[in-house]
Amino acid sequence: MSDYILSCESTIDLSVDYVEKLDVSVINANYELNGEDYLDDFGQSLDMKTFYDNMRQGATPSTSRINTGEYLEYLKPLLESGKDVVHICLSTGMSSQYESLLEAINILKEDFPEREVYPIDSKMASAGVGLLVSKLSKLKKDGMNAEKLYNWAQENKLHVINYTSNENLEYVARGGRISKTAASIGGVLHICPLIEVDDDGHMVVTAKIRTKKKLLKNLLERIKENAIDGDDYNDQFFISTADNMELANEAKEMIEEALPNIDGGVKIFNIGPTIGSHIGPGTLAIFYWGKERMAGNKK
Repeated sequence: MSDYILSCESTIDLSVDYVEKLDVSVINANYELNGEDYLDDFGQSLDMKTFYDNMRQGATPSTSRINTGEYLEYLKPLLESGKDVVHICLSTGMSSQYESLLEAINILKEDFPEREVYPIDSKMASAGVGLLVSKLSKLKKDGMNAEKLYNWAQENKLHVINYTSNENLEYVARGGRISKTAASIGGVLHICPLIEVDDDGHMVVTAKIRTKKKLLKNLLERIKENAIDGDDYNDQFFISTADNMELANEAKEMIEEALPNIDGGVKIFNIGPTIGSHIGPGTLAIFYWGKERMAGNKK
């Protein structure tokens, strides 16, 4: 039986239309820009072109994690509907809000002892979480129950692979996600550092590539080597962009030519304000199902 609620956060960075097709419940993150508070709601409160133009002009958006109270306010009505919830959260390697989610779940257990909230640390961000949510939505529609869906997600989430690049990485360094030394490589030497998300959910610089043409070639080689079924890859494939549609479309064309069996073709989405605040305008991010991620620094 699949009568439960699939839930996620607006930081999955898909489009409004696409999210509506997934039949998922969404809690919105929020951010501040130029002294004004906004919802991170797939660009409805403030379109992404305006958001990134503000960043280019020197604005510094600030973000905050979804806190325990916000999760409580969001989850309580879902549980009051008499259904369990499977919730997918932004990576603990990039945010501490998973801790807030767990705190809220523990509090709600007192009022809803018969209900279950299954928390999933995605170990991923942006449309990479969206790729996972899209798969879980399909499995749910196919009849998979909540516990099996949760277990499937835990067993397969690290097969979501991400490559991200932006010549200007000052925003990533500012948030402490990479070192200032690594960030300076792109700006000073005009090199495009390649960032991967490891299996701990952290962003790690793994290559330093000169010119965007060589970057795309390198990306394609990595994708073909690691994609499940290689050249015969037939699952979904997402590209996210922070107001760099020219590069995103170039990558899409290249990937679709090399992997002609992609389910529905490569889909391009905007990187939302929560993630975009930390990686900056011009970013290109790629997400697909692969054989393995690079190992993290597990203790």
